[in-house]
Amino acid sequence: MNSLKLNTGDKVVFIGDSITDCGRMKEFAPLGNGYVSIVVNLVTAKYPERAIEWVNKGIGGDTVQGLAERWTADVIQEVPTWVSIAIGINNVASDHGSGIGKDEALRGFEKSYRQILNRTRSETRAQIILSEAFFVSEEDEERRKFDVNPYNEIICKLANEWGGVQLVPLNSAFKQVRSKGTNHSWTTGDGVHPNAAGHTLIALEILKALGW
Repeated sequence: MNSLKLNTGDKVVFIGDSITDCGRMKEFAPLGNGYVSIVVNLVTAKYPERAIEWVNKGIGGDTVQGLAERWTADVIQEVPTWVSIAIGINNVASDHGSGIGKDEALRGFEKSYRQILNRTRSETRAQIILSEAFFVSEEDEERRKFDVNPYNEIICKLANEWGGVQLVPLNSAFKQVRSKGTNHSWTTGDGVHPNAAGHTLIALEILKALGW
């Protein structure tokens, strides 16, 4: 029995930063060459009878505050049945060196995240997929001290508050594959941007949350 939660007539909007973007407005239009296109291709191959509409609204460098500013045009007006949100690492990076206090930065992150979730629930009928932010510190050539954990705690808290949200534990997934050996790398040398294997891992984790 097929258990995939996506069905004919569904419209899925993926939104986030460069990890979602992946050239979707340039040479890899319209879906990019990252995890979004992998999800689409795998679903199409396994369920060719399902007519699903796919939209990529990722923008490189974006933060959750940036998502909030463009939520009307990029999500609400698309009238999606599913919204996949993958955001956070740019908040981590910008907050890390900004001089803003940690508590203030986290309050701002949570406030904007709540705003987009509230708007999605009140202005659409979309179901929601939330992905953790991730950072593979062992692969960061700059050896930055990014801490995604408090941001992910907020994401997980919001997922629990909003019943029925599909939570994708990406940071845990990257930690798990790293723990199984160092024969493979998962990012492009900065611990942030996935390579092909990393994008495939993200796609599989999202599909797992959707009953793949």
